Amino acid sequence: MTSPVSVVIPCAPKAEYLGETLRSVAAQTHDAWEVVLVLDGDCEQNRAAAAELGDRITVELTPKPRSGPAVGRNIGMAAARHDLIAFLDADDLCAPERLAVQAALLDERPDLGLVGAWSTKIDPSGEQVGVAHSVTGEDKVARTMLVFNCLTTSTIMTRKVLAEKLGGFDPRCVRLEDYDLWLRILAEAPGDVLPQELLGYRVHPEQYSRGGLLGPQTALIRKSKLKLGKRIGVGPVGVAARHLAWLGVQVANRRW
Repeated sequence: MTSPVSVVIPCAPKAEYLGETLRSVAAQTHDAWEVVLVLDGDCEQNRAAAAELGDRITVELTPKPRSGPAVGRNIGMAAARHDLIAFLDADDLCAPERLAVQAALLDERPDLGLVGAWSTKIDPSGEQVGVAHSVTGEDKVARTMLVFNCLTTSTIMTRKVLAEKLGGFDPRCVRLEDYDLWLRILAEAPGDVLPQELLGYRVHPEQYSRGGLLGPQTALIRKSKLKLGKRIGVGPVGVAARHLAWLGVQVANRRW
């Protein structure tokens, strides 16, 4: 029997697409799931959407509104009842087989720390506008992560015990909290990406991932990269060169 999964969804007030997102979880072929919805500011609109899932969903609140997704995801993990944690943003859509496929792989491979997947890009109306196909294979994923974040958060499934042992998401890594945690997980255990489109990744002007990235958090990212480099045999000089290349791209794209 495939392990049950806790789906953790951080959510800002008046999330326009939350109902669709929750219905994509309800349509999963894998029936052993729960949703932990973390409201980053209470909102009747979001609570009404959550009510559609009945007792399959738990609603939590951040300590104060607009605490950010790192805080929300950590609260969600703490409240999760199951060891397998699937992350999902409140504007993205799971393919029906997502939880079944990823949970089966993590059950089969207890050495894996996380698994991601490919995704399709969808516009606000849900129409496909592109695809997001990252590298696959444990070594390629790890080495690519030293250069840039090739993992889409809403495709990630990981193990609660591992993520919490590492301290979860670091709120100091603003807009990079996911990149930082994936690096730290991959420094402890291998991870892979399934070459299957298991997510509809919504692209719209208001999404949180848009905006500046450069700041004090880049030093924390570099520290996490050094840990991963040590596990896969890339020395400090090699890590530094890759990190500088990543910084150069951020500057070129004016992401500060």
